[in-house]
Amino acid sequence: ASINPDEAVAYGAAVQAALLCEGIGKSKSLVLRDVTPLSLGTSIRGNVLSVVIPRNTSIPAKETNVYVTTEDNLSTMSFKVYEGERLKASENNVLGSFKISIPPAPRGQIPVVVTFSIDLDGILNVSAKEETGGNKKEITITNEKGRLSADDVQRMIQEAEFFMAEDIKHMN
Repeated sequence: ASINPDEAVAYGAAVQAALLCEGIGKSKSLVLRDVTPLSLGTSIRGNVLSVVIPRNTSIPAKETNVYVTTEDNLSTMSFKVYEGERLKASENNVLGSFKISIPPAPRGQIPVVVTFSIDLDGILNVSAKEETGGNKKEITITNEKGRLSADDVQRMIQEAEFFMAEDIKHMN
């Protein structure tokens, strides 16, 4: 069963009002947590979104994935940071991008550890560290820069559900 978004907002507002007015009492069993409204991730070969922090993850949150090169003798790896639910990376909202230098080697031989960390203020830090030489690159994305409104978030979730079959075909 799905929850009507308007009812969920109204319920949340009522709970928040009760907490502020101490109407819920001294019960410590109710805890409000901020969550990520959309998944956060990066694109991998074939324009596929690799989710690092899934939608509705409680914040603060920190997750790490390891990526390797898909071609021989690359000297850089590029990372685009996305928020969204589409499997096709380019259909999501781009928050930022960066490149990290790596030593040329056969594909799959250079691991790059990518960490997404989001704090209580919603500030996202994305870092990449090349493990063999220690080269590191980091970007910070604030809420004001390119983030989506609540309406846009709802639209993107609905579009992801609608286009799921098409996105799965894209991956194969």
